[in-house]
Amino acid sequence: RRVLFRSSTVKAKELAMKGRFDFLILHLLSKEEMYGFQIIKKFAENCTDGEFELKTGTLYPLLATMENRGYLSSRTACLSGREHKFYKATAMGKEYLLQQKERWYKWESFANKILEL
Repeated sequence: RRVLFRSSTVKAKELAMKGRFDFLILHLLSKEEMYGFQIIKKFAENCTDGEFELKTGTLYPLLATMENRGYLSSRTACLSGREHKFYKATAMGKEYLLQQKERWYKWESFANKILEL
């Protein structure tokens, strides 16, 4: 029986996805203020096969990192009797997002050219 993925390969895939999640999370938070579960729900609504599932163990460290870098600001507020931490993109975060989108579109263009060979 052949093993398709070794644990190190799966770990590398997870790390690579974290690098894409920050850019996608920042995009969502540039559009509207959201708390963690709303972000997870938005990912789930737009991912039909579960391939890109966003888990709390990935999300909250990314939010903390992006907030520490100045890309996000947050506030705590009560909603339906529960306290939530709401995040939104800062001006610095929006600038970073523009740079990341540009990089993404260049990568996508390059990948498509190679795939057409």
